[in-house]
Amino acid sequence: MEIHNQNTANVKPANSGADKAANQPASQTDSMSNQTVQATTNQLKNAAILSAQHDAELSAGNEPMRLLYKAAIEAINEELAPVMGERAIETAVEEGVDTSPQATADRIVSFATQFFSIYQQQNASMEYEEQLDSFMEVIGGAIDQGFDEAKEILTSLKVLEGDIALGVDETYSIVQAGLADFRQSMLSTNDDVNEAEQSQ
Repeated sequence: MEIHNQNTANVKPANSGADKAANQPASQTDSMSNQTVQATTNQLKNAAILSAQHDAELSAGNEPMRLLYKAAIEAINEELAPVMGERAIETAVEEGVDTSPQATADRIVSFATQFFSIYQQQNASMEYEEQLDSFMEVIGGAIDQGFDEAKEILTSLKVLEGDIALGVDETYSIVQAGLADFRQSMLSTNDDVNEAEQSQ
């Protein structure tokens, strides 16, 4: 995740409007210069405050969980690329989404498991359970990679501690449980289909 500082390139220089000021009386020119300098100073202060606030949000807000989600999704995309092509899905993280451990884990599991049917088609020579286990191995490894990358970034930012560290660990545990549930559900569904076919 890249953190961009607030862009201050559009702040007007202190001598902006100098041509107009040249035709004004000295007292008005001084007043206008002081106002322009004050406005510029205020804009620069505001930019610095916004930049500092953005950096501070990493330690207290939703950014760590968003980063975790993004890293996991990008790793899944990378792992599935040989089978399904580059960028299997857009990886943009939406604004205003629930970034609790449960919600983040649910989105990761939902994203990862939605590709199983495509994976099956790409590996049609395998038996069903072999397809499923192979798929689970691929996405499980990708998720581990994503979590490891996110942890490295959060550690380097010195924010992987306290509630954030607990949240990351809780999210990982929920993801693993979700993957296990998905595998069991897919096996049960396949058993039901086989039984139905045999009874016909």
